[in-house]
Amino acid sequence: MQSFLHRYSLILLLVILAGHESLVAATIRFLPWDHTVAARKIAFQHGEEVENLTLHPDQRSIPIKSTAGEEIFQLVALDRTSPDGKPASLAVKIPAGIQAPLVLILPDAKHPTGLRSFVIEDASANFAWGTMRFVNSTGKALLVRHDKTIKELPDTWTPVDIAPAGDARNAGVQVAARDDTKSILYSAVWRHDPNIRKLIFVVPGADVRTGVVAFKIVPEDRRVLAAPAAELPEADN
Repeated sequence: MQSFLHRYSLILLLVILAGHESLVAATIRFLPWDHTVAARKIAFQHGEEVENLTLHPDQRSIPIKSTAGEEIFQLVALDRTSPDGKPASLAVKIPAGIQAPLVLILPDAKHPTGLRSFVIEDASANFAWGTMRFVNSTGKALLVRHDKTIKELPDTWTPVDIAPAGDARNAGVQVAARDDTKSILYSAVWRHDPNIRKLIFVVPGADVRTGVVAFKIVPEDRRVLAAPAAELPEADN
């Protein structure tokens, strides 16, 4: 009986540990808000590992694979020192259910690191190719129109997707305030390509008094991602 209980307890422990690892395992990428943030010396700590980040504001970083517990995820500002003499750090909280976190690194003068983070789901199963994922950072509720599709962009950083169907083509894009649909804040023609997904941050225009908006667009092309693997030479039989 004692031997049976011991084996049962061991099996239960292994099941719990396996389940825990599957919950916290993640492939994480990073995106700095602008060139100023990208130029900073920033590392990512996951568990006992600390890895320096190479950042560019127009593209995602290389992926980092981690199975550390969420409470161990931190951005480390190597150019800022905390009162204990160590580099200042910022905890990165990844919301439950996110499969492939993209950590947006933003400036924050109030934090010792000078940074804050915002995590976006970046898994292609959730953020499909050909999709435009809008994040409204203006603080004002907006409406965006792409071709015949109209979506509301809340005044929070909640992502909103527009997924046009069909082949590559040009389509009209307009943005207006939710409470004043007659005043067009932005109007242009964008190129839709089913092979390219776009992460689009709506930001205030250069002259904030006019209310006009601008965009920070980070595209990703699945053909580019597939190219390195396709170019590898075939192994000898």
